[in-house]
Amino acid sequence: MQNRRAVVVGAGVAGLASAIVLSRLGWRVALLERRERLKGENLGMVLWASGVRALRALGVDALLDASGTPVDRFEIRSEERLSSSFAAAMLGADDGTPSVMVHTAMLYEALVSRLGDSVEVHPATQVDRIDLVDLAAGDASRRWDADLVVAADGIDSPTRQLVAPGSPTVDAGVVSFRGLVPAHRAPERTTDAVEIYGPDRRRFGYGDLGHAGACWWATVPGGMRPESPQIQYELINRWFADWPAPVGKFIAATRPSELTQQAVRYVWPVPPVLHQRVGNGGLVLLGDAAHGVAPILAQGGSLALEDAVTLGWALRRSPESVPAALGSYDRARMARIKRVARLSRRVHTIASGGRGMTKSLLRAVPDSWVQNQAASLSDWQPPR
Repeated sequence: MQNRRAVVVGAGVAGLASAIVLSRLGWRVALLERRERLKGENLGMVLWASGVRALRALGVDALLDASGTPVDRFEIRSEERLSSSFAAAMLGADDGTPSVMVHTAMLYEALVSRLGDSVEVHPATQVDRIDLVDLAAGDASRRWDADLVVAADGIDSPTRQLVAPGSPTVDAGVVSFRGLVPAHRAPERTTDAVEIYGPDRRRFGYGDLGHAGACWWATVPGGMRPESPQIQYELINRWFADWPAPVGKFIAATRPSELTQQAVRYVWPVPPVLHQRVGNGGLVLLGDAAHGVAPILAQGGSLALEDAVTLGWALRRSPESVPAALGSYDRARMARIKRVARLSRRVHTIASGGRGMTKSLLRAVPDSWVQNQAASLSDWQPPR
């Protein structure tokens, strides 16, 4: 596929990873990003074993390049008791691949550093048109012709409507607050990732980021809060005042300026196809633009990396035909995407139940079922 041209719309994890893959295959890549700078968020995220395998396939070491911290154990708790616990090692049992907590900005920097010389980055470019006659993408002032357009433009992707108009973005009815605490202020912690389920659809989770400190996330019902960071901080303290340790310590160690909030949304139903043929080329959806799963299982980052690696495999498999490659990509990804999306939505529905419902279900669900589901989410291997 020498001298082929690709346009990647969006420079998030999915966009950067796909640009790396395409560059390695000899494509000329235009990476279009609406922000003025390529910069990752100052947050933490979980990369399951599947995502770590995908990173390795991209030539990135999650533990070294992205400064990831291996997670020894995952725990799910109610306010009063431990509901489920399993060793992270079981998720990578076949090859010993760890699951890790990573500082999002460090992961982003590791991906940016792998962009090849054939990738041209165009920041401050708001793509508002995709030409499906003579394939191209562009903004109000410029157009980039392409043999392949990769739409990695996020959960609110306008491009998704061109491929799958029946797959809208759904508001989950909750908002997530997130904080990252520098190491010198972070409370004492273990190398566990913990999520606590409480009343009124509230959840609180936390994890260790090693030298980068610690991260936490809190989910509450409702929409985005318009108040100042200081008032938001006071509200979080009030909402989680009576929760068990170390919840209060994580909140106390955080400054109001270190808070971010985000409405929780997901794509439903899952698109029936992920690509559209355009002449001898095509348009394909990657990352949240394609599947934007409910974030309760923290699968977004891992799925985005899997998408990019699978796209590279498909293009190598059918080097003379972009449409054939995109067909292979669809067939390779759809079953997994549907499985993760359905399970994520089911768990979100359970966690959004009425008062006492979530607690009762946590007590009723066998530990073995939780372990098996977690293992099934991490069993992906790069296709060969």
